[in-house]
Amino acid sequence: MARGIAEILRGAVGLDDVENYHHVCRLLARFRSIHTLVEIEEAAEYRELLTAAAQFTATGLGLWEWSPNSTAPLLAFWAKVAATHDARDDANTQVAGDVIAQTLPRVVGDYLRAMVMATARAQAGEVADSPLADTDALMETMASIAAIARAAYERCAPVVLQLLRDMATEYEAQTGAVGAFEERLAWPVYAVALCIGARQPYRSQPEDDCCDAEMFATALELDRLIQQRAQTPPSEALELAFLQLLANFRASYVGEQGSRASGVFTRLAELVGLADGTAVLDLIVQRLLLNLRRWPAPSPVVRRSLHMFHDLTAGYVAVRQAAALDSAALLLANHASEHFHFLQHVDEYKLRALYYAGLARLLFADPARVPARFAEFVGPWSQLADALLPAPDAQLAQDAVRPRLLRLLRDVRGFLSAIASRQNYLRVFDWLCPTRMPLVQRCVRMSSDAHVQIAALKLLAELVYNRTQRLNFDISSPNGILLFRDASDAICAYGTSVLNSDAAVRDVYKDRYKGVAVCFTILTRLLAGKYVAIGVMPLYGDPALERAYAMVLDLLQRFPAADVIAYPKLGRATMAMLEALLGRPNVDLVHLSETSYAHIMRLCVEAFDHAETAVSSAACSVVDSLLSAAIEDPDRPAALPALVRGRPDVSRFLLSTILNIVLFEDRPNDWSFSRPLFCLIALEHDFALQYSSQIVQYQPPERRDALVTALKDLLSATSFELTPANRDAFTQALSQYRRYATANNLILMVPTNQTLGAPVDILKQDDTSATTAQEEGEAMAE
Repeated sequence: MARGIAEILRGAVGLDDVENYHHVCRLLARFRSIHTLVEIEEAAEYRELLTAAAQFTATGLGLWEWSPNSTAPLLAFWAKVAATHDARDDANTQVAGDVIAQTLPRVVGDYLRAMVMATARAQAGEVADSPLADTDALMETMASIAAIARAAYERCAPVVLQLLRDMATEYEAQTGAVGAFEERLAWPVYAVALCIGARQPYRSQPEDDCCDAEMFATALELDRLIQQRAQTPPSEALELAFLQLLANFRASYVGEQGSRASGVFTRLAELVGLADGTAVLDLIVQRLLLNLRRWPAPSPVVRRSLHMFHDLTAGYVAVRQAAALDSAALLLANHASEHFHFLQHVDEYKLRALYYAGLARLLFADPARVPARFAEFVGPWSQLADALLPAPDAQLAQDAVRPRLLRLLRDVRGFLSAIASRQNYLRVFDWLCPTRMPLVQRCVRMSSDAHVQIAALKLLAELVYNRTQRLNFDISSPNGILLFRDASDAICAYGTSVLNSDAAVRDVYKDRYKGVAVCFTILTRLLAGKYVAIGVMPLYGDPALERAYAMVLDLLQRFPAADVIAYPKLGRATMAMLEALLGRPNVDLVHLSETSYAHIMRLCVEAFDHAETAVSSAACSVVDSLLSAAIEDPDRPAALPALVRGRPDVSRFLLSTILNIVLFEDRPNDWSFSRPLFCLIALEHDFALQYSSQIVQYQPPERRDALVTALKDLLSATSFELTPANRDAFTQALSQYRRYATANNLILMVPTNQTLGAPVDILKQDDTSATTAQEEGEAMAE
């Protein structure tokens, strides 16, 4: 293969056709396997292949516009060649080391110059699209360039650095408008960023760290020059490249992932005065704040800056280093500044959540300063909430007030989402409850504005979320019960507005299901949080629990069961809520009607086919919990057992559905389906045998004997009494059935006729006499 590829490349056989050219590039990429190259590296063909490929690559990169999609396979080939060459002697001609050492810097330089030229031609309108427009493809190809460069860093790094310096000198000499040239500068900056990001501490030499320091310092000098000359924000592509550079340098040299023993800061201190990681963090934070003040929202630069700020505060070491910076203290004191343009866009709620989650981590990073800083931090929120509290409902619904309400609700929610400790959570809880909670409740009742309602519900969903056990109130504290009551009131208020609304629905998900799904999430977190003993609430006459249960059951019946599949978020919220609501500890507290029971079972059947395994597993858990409670507990009130046994049609439909899934489909969560199936067989054992016999009759005669053997082993694996040992034995038998079907290539036909045929004794004893498959089928039919 190597000889044949080399002949094609040397003779340019058929390469005047663009399709042939592209397929040859793909062939090189497929031939790049490490094992293949290692096996032939000492053969003459290996040197011939690399020599021909080097010339072919130089020509191809120079003619990138002829087949632009062929660049990535070429770079992938050389990246894998570089991996085999890494740590080898460049002068070792026996393994073509000299060819590789000469080619890798050429590939890096030729590609970067070609992309700079491509950007210039796109600006001139000579080609349709700029290669900087597709960020995903850009990062993929630049990652290959970084891998190539890192394999021979002492040769490739100077190429990247020289290109950066040459273009910086050319930029400095520019007069007039420089926006077009700034966009081309993104390429060497991206190259520096990806090369630094590809550093592996255990393989990096001190000389490599010095190269990184020089490239980083040169890029910073270029950035300072651009900031001095720019009257407006620079090119968006160039700014994204600088952000990538800062992020990669921090990941490689600062914080959790950085190498503490690295000598890069010694060289940086000499070049640009950055003596340690704290100085770099301060530089990053100041740059992010500059972007938030300068760039309009929504903008890719603002999004990237906020994601970087969020990542910066996520690390244990980095957030403590950042919290000690003066720039961080200034940000905490002015977090609601009107100079941050993205905060004026109320619809950018995801960006606001990232921003305030990062601020929460900064605020609580230093416990000694929290008391003083917290009061100052929530000051703007307190003024806004206290000003809106006495306002009448009609004023809250006005267009001038609505953005302020949305900002307050979404910002507090984003702030809460990053709090993990009990002490810090209680500070926010005491600030919000009970004085400012009525404002949230009034927002839930604003049926004229679904956005405000959902924002208030999501704030409540975050408030009742017992993440990392942050809601552990004192044993004598009533806060848990009060919080449950507030959440119950919100669920009932929103549910009532939905059930009684006669307004036209333009988007059923946004106008109805989205809020309902949040209500389900609130109830799920209330039940799963275990910070309030809900079982005692009926004992002292507290109606909050029953009102929430009744409203949720009414909302469940409001939408068709098929919508659980149609709207994935609704399906996740519904099944998670039902799993918590009908779990074994809570099932006695729920009063199901026959209609509710049948609808819940129908929802579970629809959820069995959900794309997410977690949703189908939750549906199985709901069925298992209900049936187990109805069968195995003799002291349980008669309502649930009577309800289950009074609807055999529901149980039989469930049994046939789950049995079809188990026998005819290969699901990753067979264990989950085995649990309700065991209960259903225990409840409808005769029907299970009858339906199994129908499945056997439906199969071709040559498959029936194998299926009879498999079903007999499954249905006779244990006695169908609801004990943990029997459940585990049945689950194990189901796994054995799956292995048996796979080993025997047992491909079954799914029955389409649901009319039950004559019963067949699946559990009959084996006939010692040998019979043909057709005779066995006739015997079963009889």
